[in-house]
Amino acid sequence: MLFIEQIRTISILCLTVFGCTGNLLTLIILHQHFFRKTPSAILISGLCIADCSVLCLQSLQIIGKLYLPVTSYDCIVFFFLDVFRLLSVWIVCFISLERCSLVFNPCHIPRLISRIKTFIFVIVLFIISLLIFSHYTVHLNMEYFPNSNQTNITYSVCTYKPHFHRIVWECLRSALTYWLTIPICIICNIIIIKCLFQASRIERTLNNNSIDTLNLSNKQRQLTAMLVTSSIVFVLTVTPSTIHTIYLSITKNFTPYQYIINIITNILLHFHHAINFLAFIFSCARFRTELIKLFRTYLCRRIFQRLYKNTTPSTEQMYMYSTRQQKTPIKLFTPKTYSYRRNNQNGIIVLGTNNYKNKTGRNY
Repeated sequence: MLFIEQIRTISILCLTVFGCTGNLLTLIILHQHFFRKTPSAILISGLCIADCSVLCLQSLQIIGKLYLPVTSYDCIVFFFLDVFRLLSVWIVCFISLERCSLVFNPCHIPRLISRIKTFIFVIVLFIISLLIFSHYTVHLNMEYFPNSNQTNITYSVCTYKPHFHRIVWECLRSALTYWLTIPICIICNIIIIKCLFQASRIERTLNNNSIDTLNLSNKQRQLTAMLVTSSIVFVLTVTPSTIHTIYLSITKNFTPYQYIINIITNILLHFHHAINFLAFIFSCARFRTELIKLFRTYLCRRIFQRLYKNTTPSTEQMYMYSTRQQKTPIKLFTPKTYSYRRNNQNGIIVLGTNNYKNKTGRNY
């Protein structure tokens, strides 16, 4: 059992590092020119923030118990962990509903969904999540367990109060978080894939039979591929944990073998908070292009900028003015030169220069 717990700890910490890095890169790419003005960018940004919060809070909970067995913030971490997990799941569910509506009525959906409305929806969804789990302030408390000599406190844990209906609440929380959202995502993804397949078949038919082609939005294609892939990954990673939780609630079979399965499904449950970055890379060509452009802009240019400055030859700029005509400056770009002579011939100032690389003679 200790070995399985260590695997779980290492896996969640690695997922936290990878997931937070990927979500931060996704946030940067979403604010580039291609994705910035779309309502879906607000949804994906909210999803990235919620996923980062879930991963960081889970890692804080694990690391805190390893180095500080006695803490006082366990209930706060537990509260915000459930809040951001519910927010992440319902954003994915709303993404599936929004893409499904776009497939059925692409002309009407822009009037219903805009960037401001999407931002307000994410804020309202966050407030609803806070209200749903607000009863934790009443039904949760910290318990401290002393050692065998009853002299020092060895560890602390956040638990429900004795008169709280824990089984009913666990079923209700699982229903709100997973049992209700997974069927919605599955149905929406099936409808979207079917409609996209029919649209691709119609487009191929029009390309073969006529000169005119079906003009489908490239940006919406890219966004639909990204969001549908994220929703499919969510269904694949969350379904095993949901099924196993329902099985344990019905059978009450809490054996060591079921405990191992529970840890494995819990690790898989955290995958959908960290793997959206990979899903976007493999499903969207424009996302890959923006990612490569980001690395070229902020990494390669910063690395080679100093070397480029050191290898560029320095130049001097000289100006010539005529005293008889209108004073019009003539700008000369020359390599590094040395001025050694100044003559005045017929009212024109001549600057004599000598190029140190020229072995044939002097240049005037």
